[in-house]
This record gives sequence, C-alpha cells and structure tokens, in this order.
Amino acid sequence: MLFRPKPTPCRKDMTEGRTELARAKVNLTLHVGASIQSGKWQGYHPLESLVVFADFGDTLSFKPSRNGTIEFEGPFGQALYHQENISIWDALELAKAPPHDTTIDKQIPIAAGLGGGTADAAAVLRAFDPNRKIHPIKIGADGPVCHLSRTAMMEGIGEVVSPLPGLGQISAVLVNPNVAVSTGAVFKAMDSKPRDENPAMTARDGSLLSRALSGTNDMQDFAIAQVPIINDVLRALAQATGCELARMSGSGATCFGIFRSDAQATAAANAISQAQEGWWVRACRLGDDVQDIVT
Repeated sequence: MLFRPKPTPCRKDMTEGRTELARAKVNLTLHVGASIQSGKWQGYHPLESLVVFADFGDTLSFKPSRNGTIEFEGPFGQALYHQENISIWDALELAKAPPHDTTIDKQIPIAAGLGGGTADAAAVLRAFDPNRKIHPIKIGADGPVCHLSRTAMMEGIGEVVSPLPGLGQISAVLVNPNVAVSTGAVFKAMDSKPRDENPAMTARDGSLLSRALSGTNDMQDFAIAQVPIINDVLRALAQATGCELARMSGSGATCFGIFRSDAQATAAANAISQAQEGWWVRACRLGDDVQDIVT
C-alpha cells in the first residue's frame, strides 16, 4: 500500500465510496503533424485521431478515509508499486480531492499505447471535479478524450474533442507482446525526418471500420524500428481468419485487429494466445453502447 501527503480537502459532498471505470483507449487512426515551433503549444505535435474505447478497463474505487492511501490490484497492479511517477497521484492533487483510500484494479497494460495512466487520471477528474473546473488537457494530450471515454475525433494537440455518437461497436482483438515503447523516443525519431505541418485527415463519414480504413497510424513504422516485435504482432493479427484491419494503437506496442464477429475475434485471440504464451491478448468490443460498463 502506498501513502502520499493528503491533498487539500475541498469537497464535502462525496461522503460515500464511488467507483469509476477507466476504459482502455484505442486509436483507430493516428495522424501526426510536424512539431509546433512557436506559441502556446511549442514542442507539441498537432494530432488527428479517431479514438474508441474498449468494453474493459481499470476499475478505480474511492472510499473516504483519514490517511489517503493507494493500493494496486489486477494483473498489472504490482508493476505500479515500482514506478515513481503515477498519474493518479497528480490527478488527485490537481482535483484537490479530499483524503480517500483508492484501489486500482489494473487491467490495462502499462506503457502500451492504450492510455491506461491517462484514463486512470481522467477517472479521478470525473469523480472529484464533476463541474469540470480543471481542463483535462492538464493530465496529458489524451486527457480530454479519456475524460469523455466515448468514440470521438481528437484534434489540436489533444484538447479538441468531437464526440461521434451512434457509430456502435466493432469486434476486436488487442495484443501486446509485453514490451514497452518509449513515446518520447518515437516522437524524436519522427522529428528527425521532414513532416507536413498539418496531420492527415480521417474520413468523416461511414462506419467505424470504413473510417479506420481511411487512415493510418503515423507512429507505427517508427515504433516498429524501435521495437521490431510489433511487426510480428501485426502479422499474427492480419493472418487470423476474419481480420479486416490490423494496426498499432497510439505509440504502441499494443496492436488491434478488427474482426467481422465476436466469434472470429475470440477464436483469433485463443489461437494467438496459444501460439505466443508470453503475449497479452484480449478479445473485446470497441466503441459505444456497451451495456456492461459502469459509468
């Protein structure tokens, strides 16, 4: 169990416990422009991304207490005990949350391109800043879209989020070879080569699949150069029966495959798990209208 100095109490209405689901984020497309050279966002990159969320994620439970502790559970919880910088701490302090015992059931792989840390921080803001006095961009470029936790277009440096209701869900398989990718290293490699100032555009009409097929992930090739096993993951997904698109999410190393049905996705996940015992593999649905999600 981890302890940190208590944030300044400011809210008295949250007297009972609360649970938030931090859904795993997937970039169906991710277009990146050249680094911004001046102004407010100097050093950042303009982005354009079609973002969806999975029907699973990290579960955060908050219970009022005197000390304010954080405890980690789940398959990826133990690794967080060894990390010095955990986004949820910063989010609790940013929201000036009153002391709570916080438990995180960590189901999202760490440093995997699925926005796990940002999703956790966004869940804190939803719980302790319901009036949105704090702009979610303060917890990271993915902060605003993770705060929404619904299908959306993400633009600007991440601060512009446009919800896309009514696009439904798609069957998918997520695969991570249990390796981490340095987002900073990927951006550095991208900056070493000329890029257009403005990012490419994803189609604004059609189904989730057709929109995804209209774009790319500009970070994918640079991530593969850093971690070649990503190419093996993409190949395993693309060769599975019923796979209509295989692509990396975010800066990697997690890749997704979109399938025609849940049955085909489940079969592919089972086959890949059996062939690659060291990989993390999960069949899921991506998109909205997920009845089993607790919001």
